[in-house]
Amino acid sequence: MQYSVSLTHEVLTVIAWIIMLLLGYREMRKYDKLYDEFDAEGEETYVFYKPRSFWYRMLVFTMLFCTFGCVGGDFLHNQVIYDMNVQSDHPIHFENVYFLLIKGLPTNYYVWRFFVWGIAAFLLFKILDEIKSDLDFSFVIFTLMLLNHFPNLRQTLGFMMMFYGYVLLFRSVEDAMPQKLVMGIILLIISTFFHSTIFVFIVLSLLLFIPGTKSLAMIIVSVIAFPFLYDMTKELSTQFIGMVSNNDMMQEKATKYIESSFRVELNIRGFLKIIVNRLPVLMLFFFGIKKILIDKIESSYMEKHLLMLTYMLIYVSCLFFNNNVSAYLSQRFWDAACYPLTIFAMIFLRNYSGSLYVKITLYAFLASNIFNMAYSLYTIDNFIANANAF
Repeated sequence: MQYSVSLTHEVLTVIAWIIMLLLGYREMRKYDKLYDEFDAEGEETYVFYKPRSFWYRMLVFTMLFCTFGCVGGDFLHNQVIYDMNVQSDHPIHFENVYFLLIKGLPTNYYVWRFFVWGIAAFLLFKILDEIKSDLDFSFVIFTLMLLNHFPNLRQTLGFMMMFYGYVLLFRSVEDAMPQKLVMGIILLIISTFFHSTIFVFIVLSLLLFIPGTKSLAMIIVSVIAFPFLYDMTKELSTQFIGMVSNNDMMQEKATKYIESSFRVELNIRGFLKIIVNRLPVLMLFFFGIKKILIDKIESSYMEKHLLMLTYMLIYVSCLFFNNNVSAYLSQRFWDAACYPLTIFAMIFLRNYSGSLYVKITLYAFLASNIFNMAYSLYTIDNFIANANAF
């Protein structure tokens, strides 16, 4: 069977992304204008009511974008594996839960995508609801930082379960609601069934509950230790596989990741892609570090936790970068870092949206998206060929 995606499909995906960004930006500017006009009148306090309709509208748009949007090679790659599982009596490459969904749902790739990434989008919006964020601002942040990763990674659903679980845990302490604590723990456990790597991310996140791990001193010590750990990465990776792999199939899959022949393209185009994609992330991360750990402004425990989890994932990604280990792991950990950083930005950046540095950072994210979309259009024939060669 030959797999293909048309240039029209790709272009429509880009147009849909632009429309979603503009809708979020228009909603945000509408309320910013109301606040500006109110401040000019010199009143002390006022709360603007934001209709719930925007929440539902953006949720539906996000679910549809994740279902039909072709934002990279994983769209076709997942379709190839989906069809293999349709014809198989046992899971191939997918976790058991995705295989069960394939067998239980009507046999249609888009129905399966709508169910998997649709639930992930719903959980994201539940997170926004729980953290009481400004949805209009948060949606702009999400569109700029994460939307073009969101429909690609199969573990997105697991990530959203995991982070929703963490948000409920933090909120259970603030609201003194034990039911949120129980639900948060249940979601953390369930999330591990949606991708074998989720367990690793939960372990890394749990380490941050150790006193002293959310400090500038920890960052300084880890940076000093980086050259020594970099040399030990391959050996540590092999040992780690033995610890976390609970069955032979999972261990074999993890070993293939470690020993894959895939490497970063160390040419001008490869470096340009790395810089364009990673510079905005680093700019935003360092802004959070400066404000929270250096300037010590008031911030919640959840904000610190999300920021330091981002650091840990970036750190691990750098350990694998161009090392004698598969570059898949470096990229996967980097992609994973974008999830907690995006949620952090949704909570933290609203009060700094007028900052010149923040504006430059968001424009850098915009440039990164434009570059990636153009690159995807340019390499469309390559990922069609890769999908058919799988």
